[in-house]
Amino acid sequence: MEKTSPGQIHLADQRVITENNTFRRCSTFNYDGHFNEHRKAFGPLRVFNDEILAAGKSISIQVQNACYFVAVPVTGALLVEDTEGKSTVVDVGEVYINYANSGDILTLNNPYPNDWVNFLQLQIDADTEVFPFFKQTFCFDFVGRQNELISIIPTLFRLPFNLHIGRFDGRADALYQLKTPGSLFYAFVIAGAFELQGRLMHERDGLALWGLQEADMEALSNSAVMLVLEMEG
Repeated sequence: MEKTSPGQIHLADQRVITENNTFRRCSTFNYDGHFNEHRKAFGPLRVFNDEILAAGKSISIQVQNACYFVAVPVTGALLVEDTEGKSTVVDVGEVYINYANSGDILTLNNPYPNDWVNFLQLQIDADTEVFPFFKQTFCFDFVGRQNELISIIPTLFRLPFNLHIGRFDGRADALYQLKTPGSLFYAFVIAGAFELQGRLMHERDGLALWGLQEADMEALSNSAVMLVLEMEG
């Protein structure tokens, strides 16, 4: 019998929704004044938001704690302006990571005049003495790499977390081996459905796991996409 690792599932329909004519934000953890005992940060993962930004609109985000700010476009490109006013275009198939100090403000712009964009926003707490000026855009491509978890961040960067993403056919499976003993593991279903360590996950569900050495996953639908984050515990 497969051993079930301790964990907590975050269902898509239980996220906090903030909505106006500029954006729609679904927050997995406590964010922007909302607090619930069951939505506390998972280790250093303080923010995991699933956001939609309306056509031609922009939002400004003030970072509360020194962190690695991560933006993952899901549909459409995103224009990210950092605290120094420097802009970076981040498209689907790319991941933007920027170290931000407490109080820094980043502005996210939708460059399309008629179309909304969907992206994930993560904030992972950072040690202020490590990589204090880090900013990088990483690329990945599913072409020719179906049914595997693709490593997004090369090991030479030595960040305190790893990111992987994969697109799977129905019934395809993968085994993720944690790189460091005692690491925390977080998975988020971008599209489709999966079974992960004995838990059924639907689209936009998240799953926090700890106390494990490996994670076994199986896609339950075609073109199912999962994002995996491993962090120092």
